[in-house]
Amino acid sequence: MLESWATESHVNTRWKLPYALAKCLKGALLSPILPRLFLILFTYLQPVFIGVAIKFVNGTSDNILGGNSGLRLLLFATILYMGIAVSAAIYQSQINRLRVMVRGALIGLIHHQSLHLTHDKSQSSSALTLITSDIDSIESVGETFHETWARLVEVVTGTALLASHIRWFSLLPLVIIFGCSRMSAYVAKHLENRQKDWNEATQSRIAATTSTLEGIKSLKIMGMEDAVQSQILHLRSIEIQTSKRSRWIIAAYNASANALGILAPVLTLILFAMSSKGDRLQADQIFTSLALLAMVTHPANMVMTLIPRAISVMSNFDRIQNYISQPSIQDKREYSTNGSIQRLATVQEVTIQPVSMANPILLDVSQPLDRGEILICAGAVGSGKTTLAMAILGEVSPTKGSISVSSKEIAYCAQAPWLPSVTIREAISGRLVDLDIEWYNTVIEACGLVADFDSFVGGDMALIENNGMNLSGGQKQQAPKALARAVYSKYKMLVLDDPFSALDPAVTNHIVQRLLSPRGLFRKMGTTVFLISNSKELFPIANRVLLLQNSSLHLQVQPHPQDTKASVVVSALPDKPFSSPPRHDTPKIAAPIRKLHLNDAVDEISRRTGDLAIYGYYINAIGRVNAFLLIACTAGFAFGSTFSQYVLKWATESAPESLAFYLSLYAAVSSIAWAATSGTTWCAQMKVAVKSGDVLHADLLDRILKAPLSYFTETDLGATLNRFGQDINVVDKQLPPTLANFYTQIFKMAMQLILLLKIRPVMAVTVPVCAVCVYFIQQIYLRTSRQLRFLELESRSLVFTNFLDTASGIVTIRAFGWKDKFENENVKSLDLSQKPFYILLCLQCWLKMIMDCIIAIFAVILIAFTVLYRNTTTGADLGVALNLLIVANTTLLRLVQSWTSLETSLGSIARLKSVQDCVPSEDDIGGTLDPELQWPSSGNLLVNDVSVAYSESVAPSLSNLSLTVNPGQNIIVVGRTGSGKSTFMLSLLQLLRPGKGSILIDDVNIGHLSPRTVRKRGFIAVPQDGFSIPTASLRFNLDPYHTSSDQDILWSLQRTGLWDKIHATTSLSATKEANMNIDVRSLLDLPMSSFLPFSSGQLQLFALSRTLLRIRSTAPHKPVIILDEASSSLDSETESILTDMLRHDLQGHTIVMIAHRVAGLTGAMRPGVDAIATMQDGKLLTVPLMEKSV
Repeated sequence: MLESWATESHVNTRWKLPYALAKCLKGALLSPILPRLFLILFTYLQPVFIGVAIKFVNGTSDNILGGNSGLRLLLFATILYMGIAVSAAIYQSQINRLRVMVRGALIGLIHHQSLHLTHDKSQSSSALTLITSDIDSIESVGETFHETWARLVEVVTGTALLASHIRWFSLLPLVIIFGCSRMSAYVAKHLENRQKDWNEATQSRIAATTSTLEGIKSLKIMGMEDAVQSQILHLRSIEIQTSKRSRWIIAAYNASANALGILAPVLTLILFAMSSKGDRLQADQIFTSLALLAMVTHPANMVMTLIPRAISVMSNFDRIQNYISQPSIQDKREYSTNGSIQRLATVQEVTIQPVSMANPILLDVSQPLDRGEILICAGAVGSGKTTLAMAILGEVSPTKGSISVSSKEIAYCAQAPWLPSVTIREAISGRLVDLDIEWYNTVIEACGLVADFDSFVGGDMALIENNGMNLSGGQKQQAPKALARAVYSKYKMLVLDDPFSALDPAVTNHIVQRLLSPRGLFRKMGTTVFLISNSKELFPIANRVLLLQNSSLHLQVQPHPQDTKASVVVSALPDKPFSSPPRHDTPKIAAPIRKLHLNDAVDEISRRTGDLAIYGYYINAIGRVNAFLLIACTAGFAFGSTFSQYVLKWATESAPESLAFYLSLYAAVSSIAWAATSGTTWCAQMKVAVKSGDVLHADLLDRILKAPLSYFTETDLGATLNRFGQDINVVDKQLPPTLANFYTQIFKMAMQLILLLKIRPVMAVTVPVCAVCVYFIQQIYLRTSRQLRFLELESRSLVFTNFLDTASGIVTIRAFGWKDKFENENVKSLDLSQKPFYILLCLQCWLKMIMDCIIAIFAVILIAFTVLYRNTTTGADLGVALNLLIVANTTLLRLVQSWTSLETSLGSIARLKSVQDCVPSEDDIGGTLDPELQWPSSGNLLVNDVSVAYSESVAPSLSNLSLTVNPGQNIIVVGRTGSGKSTFMLSLLQLLRPGKGSILIDDVNIGHLSPRTVRKRGFIAVPQDGFSIPTASLRFNLDPYHTSSDQDILWSLQRTGLWDKIHATTSLSATKEANMNIDVRSLLDLPMSSFLPFSSGQLQLFALSRTLLRIRSTAPHKPVIILDEASSSLDSETESILTDMLRHDLQGHTIVMIAHRVAGLTGAMRPGVDAIATMQDGKLLTVPLMEKSV
């Protein structure tokens, strides 16, 4: 597919992707043609057969069948109906192969493109939407193509056969078809754009949901669940309202198409009867013509039905084509091995200035990087340090200048950790099959990971869940990503973006000595290190230190222990023997061990038969009124479409003078059928789909956001997103028409059975016999199909997870040269997901063939009865009976097929219901009391003998911890990585429930309150990891509850120094009008994605701006403020902003700060009032008050 797309991608046409797909799958695309032609042949022999059978009963068939006419008729029936069964089965099997190949080719192409987009575009959630709703629509494009040409052939064939019976009246359906085609023109004009709007609305919702689930820990820490839930529900409401515009067109178009199928035969037969000049209608002529009319109008109806599907598919093709046609990242680095072997990289007069910015990020920067050199890059937040690192990695192209490297494989450690969903060992080793265990042990010891591995039940085989949510911030930096993986790679050059920001001094000292010191591994291996850090304590170990200021290289020094130039070097690292960081008996964390991702599917395999509770759950979501309306419409259609044939029987047997009455009755009954089926489509699209989609999505979102943090550490993110993507897509698009079809077949079956009993009771015996056969067949089918559907839905989460890992870690993947590796991983995941999908399609094909064979058997039995009892029936009776018997048994089989399709689709409902039944809610775990409106009034925090464990099977992570923080007091909590600081914070916020003890704020036990109330009213927390929803506005990300004015928001951004950055990077600043007069409101309403990506330090400043607004909006209340490593990514100059905020803006609030870097924060601490608390092994050691000497 990649080769086919490469040859067509340069063509400027919207058809290039469909053409490339057809070119790639040419053999599979052509293979269904021959069996489809045979299916047409056998299908159009049916009316011929019916005419011959009626003439046989009337005794006029000897001229046609000759001698042994009964035996020949029986042989004719056998060949005809078995031919239909076999040719249909072969055709469907070829279509299924094509369907699977289309799905695999397009998903692979989308993933390939995601590996080559710029990191900001790759990290968007558009690819996730494409591989769900868009691929689900496109995968049946092969069937749409073949059905279109086949139906056109059937229309021509049927018209020719019809002309032999009713002469020029055969052209009347074509005239009606032409009239109905005007509706097709309207659909073609309006549906595509509306479908695009619907897909884009779905993409916006999925993008917001993805951002929410990826940052769920930070979201819960901040207590923003209610606001984000409202935002996503708002996006869902927009999606549903947008979908209505498409649904209206689909409903109107189906009404037009159904008018063709139902009313065209009525009009044709009435005009033909009127032209008969009072002659009596002949049964063989009428019923054969009726069958032929159905074979003209039905394929024409199907073609008209396929038109909106084809238009929708083209809209999906356009979205995928637009995605894969985006410019790939251009690595403009020069690769040369001709220069000095000592020079690994050269930055030569590089200027980087994005189009949307008036000023460059980097201006005329030049710097060589030699072999074995350690170079530290320092500078204020937003000075361009990360941009320079991205340029060295080839992620950012210079506007001017050049960058040359000796190898494009560079080990990279981003400041925001990237943790793929694998075990820690696999993350460090890069999933290599042949693990160098000796080197691996050296690496984990050098990176200080031995103690961390001991804290996990599974050691280094613990599974990383949801980007390391089950690991603390420091562990995220060390083990799976930042250092160990880079060191293990043995690459000649490393780019480290502030990897020590979240580590405590003892661990940092250990790693620096093991890796960066004169006797460290990097020096021994001659590794070149480009290290971004503002930690002055590290400067002495560098060969050179670069200081970026105002976009330029402001200073470059070669530090020496006694050098004080520009105050760069403060002190040297202590020269003492290598020693590991202190080892303590750290409580073990119950991190999950390597496990299979399909656990949900395995649990569901025990469900052998349908669960009535699932039906009830879905009906409740639909609404009882809507369910009744759908039943009434389908019942009306069943009555009209079935009873009309019995009316025709009366017309053929009546006197000529009564003909007008029966034809009028026939028209009236058919009109009822048309109105009812149009109402069915309207009800399914506008009522059932809208109501159920709204209710089920809201219930799912509410339950997921109320789930405790432990749920997200134990559940794969891809599986959760699959609920919001694939399952909701089934609810929106597949279930409503499937349910309507199921109801329709039930009532049609009942009506046809009644008429069959009335006309020829003995023939009705075949229906119960058929029902018994079908019962045993469906027992076999359902036992397998539901399991396969569960497995197929769950296996898609593997593909989701792979796409999420690729998007979040694209820079690291490209830096390490792992694009091919991740492409192969995607192929493996896709292959696993295709297996149950293809087997399910094969099973459905098997069911259809068995059903067709049963129809064939009963048709032959009917003909056998007719041959044996030739003189006991009339041609009219046989015509109606033959039509009704075949139709009744066909309806029974279609009823089973629709039931099995419904059962299969209800797998999504079962999965959604399992979330409601199995996922715990914080509301069930926490209290229910509501605090007084003025709570908290002072912010007095009392922690009394608290013990916390991650699970009952492991030792407590906090043991008998007691702490008192007085109103307005500031306290800094320090301790090495894994000492319990994060656990302490999570227990304060009720994200971990204490197993013992109590936590009180202003004498209110927060354990008795709802956890959401605690986080929203009792605390204002700033998490270590920045959180934002790129698709949401800047205003929402700062003020999610809409309590602040534009001026307040502007003040908060100016207070943290972010306003100039935001103003400078928005696309509005590129216009003259914006430069002259910036509309603050318009700027605040722009989505976050409109601005250049924030650095880690800027994200922390952004979180502080949000905190300032929360403080203003909650005044005069005094919630406790929690700052989790709020300055870890800030330089000393920017850190002064936080210090000043602590002195002035946050004054009067109780503040709990969790930090590794204490020096910058002590300037805001008040001697004799504020305190520093030291934690070790889950216990609080000391809480001394600040002294003047600190």
